[in-house]
Amino acid sequence: MLRRLLPWLCLVLVPTVHAQEKREVFGLTTMHDVHLTFTAMQWDRMQKVSGGPSLFPPKKPIAKDGEEPYEWHKSPGFGLEFPWAHADLTFAGTTVKNVGIRYKGNGSYVSSGEGLKRNLKIEVDHYEKGQRVLGTRVITLNAGAVDASRLREALAYRVFRNASVPAPRTAFAKITLTVTGKYDKEMLGVYTIVEHVDKAFLKTHFGSDAGLLMKPERLRGIDYLGDDWKKYKDRYLPKREPTPEEIARIIAFTRLVSKSDDATFKKEIGNYLDVDNFLRFVAVNTMLPNTDSFLTTGHNYYMYLHPKTGKIAFMPWDLDISFAGFPMMGSVNDQVNMNLLKPVAGKLKLVDRLLAIPEVQTQYQKVVADVAQKAFTKAALLKDLDAMEAVVKDALTQEAKAKEARKEKVDKVGAWVVGLFDPQPPIRSFVERRADAVRIQIEAMIKKGPK
Repeated sequence: MLRRLLPWLCLVLVPTVHAQEKREVFGLTTMHDVHLTFTAMQWDRMQKVSGGPSLFPPKKPIAKDGEEPYEWHKSPGFGLEFPWAHADLTFAGTTVKNVGIRYKGNGSYVSSGEGLKRNLKIEVDHYEKGQRVLGTRVITLNAGAVDASRLREALAYRVFRNASVPAPRTAFAKITLTVTGKYDKEMLGVYTIVEHVDKAFLKTHFGSDAGLLMKPERLRGIDYLGDDWKKYKDRYLPKREPTPEEIARIIAFTRLVSKSDDATFKKEIGNYLDVDNFLRFVAVNTMLPNTDSFLTTGHNYYMYLHPKTGKIAFMPWDLDISFAGFPMMGSVNDQVNMNLLKPVAGKLKLVDRLLAIPEVQTQYQKVVADVAQKAFTKAALLKDLDAMEAVVKDALTQEAKAKEARKEKVDKVGAWVVGLFDPQPPIRSFVERRADAVRIQIEAMIKKGPK
């Protein structure tokens, strides 16, 4: 009997084990030990970053005779081109050979480009198909180049998740590096692991991974660009080739936002946009505040066109300069007191037109109050900060000593352009002030009543 049941038990148990393994990667206070091992040649290859915003960017190298050709990933933001390299990965005690690894980022990469510690993207199966580590295929490792606390990103994602916005989970990693003849278990420091937005993520949050995932760049407005998809593709940056029906749906959405009269917009917007999701997305971005987002710079977010409802949902990405970590977007006092009911500086049609509808404005106020209560109380935020600080404290000390030994600049908390903007505030003091300001705004909003 047991022999006959065994194949069925395997079918039931194997997926459960893999799901369990993947869950164990993430946790607000989880710290993983990670070690990367390169040959000298592969390490040298990974350093050959080309392109970018400089006037005279480095040119792409060409592989020598007999060498493997270079494989490149181009960042759609700054135009940086990152070469893939081979490495061995030890993650939480499990070693996998021959993973694909490269640098990643835009401003965050530029900010760290002179040091040894930079953002990393690891594809465990890049060279060995089907390979996984703890059930995970892609590992995103953010260095926190402009956040000395290393806590902004994890805390910001936590707020989004607690506010019922689909958002990646996080963990921390202490990373060491070995390069043949160059480094031997050299300390890089504390990284934030960010869950990859992939089919598994979509399946978990939307019940289906068959829709169209997009990661737009330079897309602050939902502008109608005509009926030729070529004009949209390089801005919406779909993760796969869209179907004709998906293309028609996206273009119709832009036409509705940009060209329709108020009556048509009010009647139809709920058929194209997951309104509750979008209002929560806007509320959290404003509450944090996260000023390098859809609302401001037009990037660092995902859009997902659901295959069954035909509605678009928004999700956050790259939150390392939230909590007033982007000094060029206003003084610390301005960001402490950012108005929750005026989430956009200037004009942004989608937000402006939605909030001009009285019923949606009332709904937004309810969403803001709900998010503040469930995801942005001072007590809960400081409790999370206490827990995370305890986890990263010793590793941050080790990181600082390693940087000093390499004669690199130790973290400086301040504006990116020194002297022109307010210094970046310590996260704890900003959280305390912003949480109080949010509470006061909510109390005043409730006392005044809906518009």
